[in-house]
Amino acid sequence: MIRGRATLIAGACRWVVAAGLFAATPPAAAGERIVKGPYLTGLSPTGVDVRFELDGSTTALVEIVREDDAGEAVRVFDSRSASAMRVVRTTGLERGTAYAYRVRVEGAIVGAGHFKTAPADNAAAALTFLVYGDDRTDPTAHAAVVQAMRQVPSDFLVNTGDLVDNGASAEDWQSFFEIEAPLLRDRPLFVSIGNHELRDDLAGANFARYFGFRDQSGINRPYGTTRLGNTRFLFLNGMHDWSAGDEREWLERTLERSDAEADLVWRIAVVHHGPWSLGPHGANARLIAAGVPALLAAHKVDLLLSGHDHIYQRGNAGPLKYIVSGGGGAPLYGIEGTDPTERKAESTYHFVAVAVTEERIRTLAMRVDGTIIESCGFESRGAWECSPDVSMVAHSAAGPARSAPARSTSHCGCAVLGGWRIDAVVALGASALVGVTARHRRRMVRR
Repeated sequence: MIRGRATLIAGACRWVVAAGLFAATPPAAAGERIVKGPYLTGLSPTGVDVRFELDGSTTALVEIVREDDAGEAVRVFDSRSASAMRVVRTTGLERGTAYAYRVRVEGAIVGAGHFKTAPADNAAAALTFLVYGDDRTDPTAHAAVVQAMRQVPSDFLVNTGDLVDNGASAEDWQSFFEIEAPLLRDRPLFVSIGNHELRDDLAGANFARYFGFRDQSGINRPYGTTRLGNTRFLFLNGMHDWSAGDEREWLERTLERSDAEADLVWRIAVVHHGPWSLGPHGANARLIAAGVPALLAAHKVDLLLSGHDHIYQRGNAGPLKYIVSGGGGAPLYGIEGTDPTERKAESTYHFVAVAVTEERIRTLAMRVDGTIIESCGFESRGAWECSPDVSMVAHSAAGPARSAPARSTSHCGCAVLGGWRIDAVVALGASALVGVTARHRRRMVRR
């Protein structure tokens, strides 16, 4: 959810269904006509895309009502497509406002959820989002990461790519959507395409169908940009030949336009294979050879998010700061070699919570067992500042789970995420995560 100030860690989200209509009609039997979803993409100040896949070409309706007004008229958006995959764009909504929605097929409710529209494009508009990636291959580990993320409120999600092992496999995509269903029905997802979504033409077509960025002509692209509040996000195809081509030209044009955007405070780029990594894949040579990091820095991009290597890493390359987040479920990789840009690296299943305000970007990297890897932040064009070593206990019905202090090599300089309470981050069902934590004990920390 979009909130006025960064109050990222405040316990579980509380949703209130506003109209009796949304509570009075019982849902249809699970899986009756819906195959995937509903899930949310394309968040904006005036709407969101509600996506779902049906087992036929039946007309579907998306009904929406404001959550804070029980007397609000229900808005209906219909889908009369011959395709099983539906993308219903809700429009004309109020900015920064919470809505409840449901999907109806032949009178029966086949899915429901909630979202909050983005705030207006102004410097004071705060955002919170969760970063994760490389979910593929191990459904158990992937589900543990999703379960941990569900406990941390956020406005939306950013995935650094490799959602599935084989982008051409219908089974892989079905597994992804089933595992992520509790997250994606309430939180819009933005994705940077990974190499596993580019295995062949069918894999690329599947990505475009599920998560592609629509350009002005309505064509789905594997790259795109969006403005949310005071931040412009750029989602790049890291497997692209960046020396020339349409995407290079698009990036240069987009960055030039962003230089003059009113009330724009931050620029964040997301790419699957980034320019810096201590995992076995190492640096993205194509990006470096084409001068993309220098291009981003020249246009005041503040933070670059990537994945590809299944580790957590944070660093600083001149004015451009970066985070590698590839611990979303794929088999973990070891930390290899050295890199002068690195400030912290660890091989562990994790995600990163990010809070953006007018003055500062704050990051909180968390393992699936609820312990903190590190808590950091920076001001515009400033250096990373990180908190002292901190630990957090994840609670279950049986009592507190094992907690270990995070180990950080970075300079201590700020309170934990600007005063967010560590002991209120999650109330994880720790017993459900013990199996995953025990099976994947490959937690290797560089100091």
